[in-house]
Amino acid sequence: MLRRKELSPSDVRELVFEAILLVAETKRELDLPICPNIDMTWQILKDGNFKSTHLPNNREGTYRMAFGAFEPPATIIMDSRIPFCDRPLNIPDIPHTLLRYIATHEVIHVDDHLGGDALYTGTKKHILHDHGDKLEKGMEFIAKEEPCDQINDKSDLASLWAMQYVDMVTHYRAYVTLRQRDFPRLDLVWSKMQDQLFPPRLLTEIEREKGTRNVFESIRDVGEYCLIDALMESSSIGDRAACKYSV
Repeated sequence: MLRRKELSPSDVRELVFEAILLVAETKRELDLPICPNIDMTWQILKDGNFKSTHLPNNREGTYRMAFGAFEPPATIIMDSRIPFCDRPLNIPDIPHTLLRYIATHEVIHVDDHLGGDALYTGTKKHILHDHGDKLEKGMEFIAKEEPCDQINDKSDLASLWAMQYVDMVTHYRAYVTLRQRDFPRLDLVWSKMQDQLFPPRLLTEIEREKGTRNVFESIRDVGEYCLIDALMESSSIGDRAACKYSV
């Protein structure tokens, strides 16, 4: 693991290229489309920009999470304080794994961007075409509760839901990559990602029922699956489990 010091830009670069190798090896071993454009991703990041800074806790932008961010076309930023994320505890495995998780998460965002953000575009079209009723209810809720300057119509709301789905899927792909490599304390790191509005555990719940390959097939079938479908599928699984226990 990196020494207990704040990350430098050179540390970020090292972690990113380690993540590219992790993704490529896992993709080959499992034959899963974790990053379909990984060779192109490696090429563009060879001349990329790598930054370390104190990132604010509030997210801003399509490619930003609590610990890292991607700025197109080839800039990756990581929070320089991640090596100390286990404080006040002293569990070095946590920052060791979280560093690789964040780097992998951002590499996947780069890969998606190089693919034309097809997952985002296709998901938004699917939501607009197949979930108009949910969008209508969502707009009614926003108008009733608290108007949002960034969401003026159903297209804006579909964009938000599509971005949330893409980020959830990105988390899942990073998790599968590190799980295949048996990274220590990964479950603790994964639990840190569960306080989001739509936690990525939705996909691991579906995975336990249908298998990893089935989840990746849903991801690959761009324009046929989205956050709403994942929520309904997860709810259905929970209902079936409840029926088993009540019999």
